[in-house]
Amino acid sequence: MLGSQNNDPITELASAISLKYRCHDRGGKGFSYPTAIDSKSHNTSEMLLVREVAMMIVMDRLTDKPDWHLKVYDDTITDKWIQEALALPVEQLYDDIVTDSPGSSNPKMLTSIFDRECLEYCIKELRAKAKFFEETGLVPTLDVDATAVKSDSLVDENLRRRLQAAFATLTQDQNDNPDWHPRTNDKVRNLVHPSLYPFVYGRSRLFLDEVVGVKDAVHRWSGKGEVIPKVSESSGIPAVSDTYQWLPANVKFQEDGSVKFTSYINGLHPNKYPEIYRTIETLVEKALPAWDFCLKQVPNYLHGGPSNEGDRAIVAGRKGSRFPRPRDPDDENEENWTPYFEVFKRAQHAKRGESDKDDSISNPASSDSEDYDEDEVDYEAQSEGGNYYSGTRGQVAWQMMREPVQPAAPEFKAVDYGVKPGDSLRERFKDIQIIVKMASIELTPDKPEFPAGSWHVEGQQNEHIIGTALYYLDSENVTPSHLQFRMSTISDDDYNVGQDSFNWMERVYGTVLRDAQAVQRYGSVETKQGRLLAFPNVFHHRVSPFELQDKTKPGHRRFIALWLVDPYRRVINTGNVPPQQQSWWMEQAFQGLTTQDAEKIPSAVANLLSQSAPGHSISALDAATRGGGSLPGELMNMVKEEAAKIEGPMSLEEAKEHRLKLMDERTQFQSQVESEWESETYNFCEH
Repeated sequence: MLGSQNNDPITELASAISLKYRCHDRGGKGFSYPTAIDSKSHNTSEMLLVREVAMMIVMDRLTDKPDWHLKVYDDTITDKWIQEALALPVEQLYDDIVTDSPGSSNPKMLTSIFDRECLEYCIKELRAKAKFFEETGLVPTLDVDATAVKSDSLVDENLRRRLQAAFATLTQDQNDNPDWHPRTNDKVRNLVHPSLYPFVYGRSRLFLDEVVGVKDAVHRWSGKGEVIPKVSESSGIPAVSDTYQWLPANVKFQEDGSVKFTSYINGLHPNKYPEIYRTIETLVEKALPAWDFCLKQVPNYLHGGPSNEGDRAIVAGRKGSRFPRPRDPDDENEENWTPYFEVFKRAQHAKRGESDKDDSISNPASSDSEDYDEDEVDYEAQSEGGNYYSGTRGQVAWQMMREPVQPAAPEFKAVDYGVKPGDSLRERFKDIQIIVKMASIELTPDKPEFPAGSWHVEGQQNEHIIGTALYYLDSENVTPSHLQFRMSTISDDDYNVGQDSFNWMERVYGTVLRDAQAVQRYGSVETKQGRLLAFPNVFHHRVSPFELQDKTKPGHRRFIALWLVDPYRRVINTGNVPPQQQSWWMEQAFQGLTTQDAEKIPSAVANLLSQSAPGHSISALDAATRGGGSLPGELMNMVKEEAAKIEGPMSLEEAKEHRLKLMDERTQFQSQVESEWESETYNFCEH
């Protein structure tokens, strides 16, 4: 079992300021958690058939139905589900399946996706998942090489009400100075956000040891510690920031099965809100089984990992595609198409024979016209999808109208969805690190729409985020919204196809294989009220747009995000970094100051102190600013000069300036990541 290591402080500090890692390794014994940020990790997906992604989407929607886990055993109901799925418009499914590749046109749409056999496969899979759901409350969804997991029952109504009360308390306490997230047009209100008061290299104070706790964080440690100088050397890793890092809180597993924060949550006052801390601890407990299921650990052979062939990845549930790899996907394989060419020719002959017979009766001269020569060679044509066809006129006509034969659903094989003994986070580690965000999307009649988000992964590499858990506690007067998922794929995977002979593959996989982005869409999951949704950070994801249902009334969607740091790493955290909020320090420093004592403080000094924490009133200091004694001007100037030299905790104004710079840095990083994803393209034309 792994836990906090008592490494040499100098080694820890060197690791902490290293531009390559910004953390220290906790002895992962050769295992690692893959992420979409680290190009060297196991973070890619297979190319998936349009049919398989559509099957996942249908299964996800069916598991949104009330009592689905009971109804799935009723053949009458499941037959109705099958009929409904068969009737789904192809265009509707394609919206969630086909990758929007920049600069590329999509392949021609399949005329149909499902047959009864593949939907019967879905029912068998759902029955297996129903058993797992009854045991755990979890629903694996969109599962192939990675999986999301959802639950509408893990968080009970009591915990949901406690979270609602937490949001109400923080909202009320912050009403005088609400924190609207920059660049959201005052639609996203932050209650707790890691980008405000992040760790800032060259500014934030830090202890080498994790000495900062929860209850003692402010009164004992605020304003203390050493400043780590910023190292301005290139890391060669654009995903690593040399300036900022989100600060996780430390969470320790307790013997009774609960969890306990052992350091404060950045942005949540540890002494004012102990009940909110306990509520979030309970939510972390609920999220652990979801993370256990969806997070994959893989042998890290580059860093002393297992070397035996029997060494396994630690992963629950499905480990790959439901469909076997096609044996002969080449366009020249006539079995990949319907109808066969000879069947097409006979149909054309019969059709033309009937047409010629009618023409000769109505117009005897028509028999002298030029015959349609299906054997004419060197004929070329271009389809609507941009594909070029060549051969005889008859062959080209067949190529342009034929439909691909989609791989048949394989025999259903049961999947072990259980997490193996010894593989859970609680069993493998003594503690974990969690980053917390609490926010509310607020829409009004003047601002009735929330736009689609951009594709992104969470955090930067020095934060080592491996998983996300989102809980949607409250939605009112807003339309449904979904979280969409995709993964990078292996762009140079070797399929047995000839030069320019991959049109069948493009059709059944739903992607252009010539200079198109090597990305696989997985579908989407609804972010409904009461839902806990967890997924690994190998997924790129984005929020779909939503709007007010009744445009005359306000509405909102409130959620809490928990981001899990790689437990094999130990990043700089709130155990190292005392609270940076100047207002917290001021309140603690002057909370015992009586009005009588305050009057002894010169009013100019009291003003100076009050101005250092704008928006935060301390009654005794306020009294001193009005009635305190005076101070000679020369002496006051000396006080100001000395005060300017002291770099204490951050003011809110400074913290917001850092937040904007952090956001700019991450926008640039996400742009670089997106460019890298776009640069990874399929190039089957080189086969």
